[in-house]
Amino acid sequence: MNSKSVPAWSIAACAVAALIAVSAFGLGGNLRAGFAVGIGLAIGSMTGLLAMRALDSPVGFRLSSMLRLAVMTAAGLGAGALLGLQYAWLVLIGVAVAQLLLVAVAARSLVRR
Repeated sequence: MNSKSVPAWSIAACAVAALIAVSAFGLGGNLRAGFAVGIGLAIGSMTGLLAMRALDSPVGFRLSSMLRLAVMTAAGLGAGALLGLQYAWLVLIGVAVAQLLLVAVAARSLVRR
């Protein structure tokens, strides 16, 4: 696995995690909570792709990272507001789990080199 495929693998891992979250919460009787976590995972899964694009950007990587995190947080809060404010924290947890999955996939890529 090369560094170009890390974002694709992390998106796939987030998609699987989102399906598991929706299924598990749905079986538990709270489908909306499952969708909240799944939406957060979908939002957070874009981090790798956006970071790769930021490397080629004329804007500094630090500034683009702050902007990327701000946009993802705003998107998560917006999605949480659409689902109901009581679910906003679950969306943000989904975004955070997506970040952890990206780190895990990147670490796996480095270990296999």
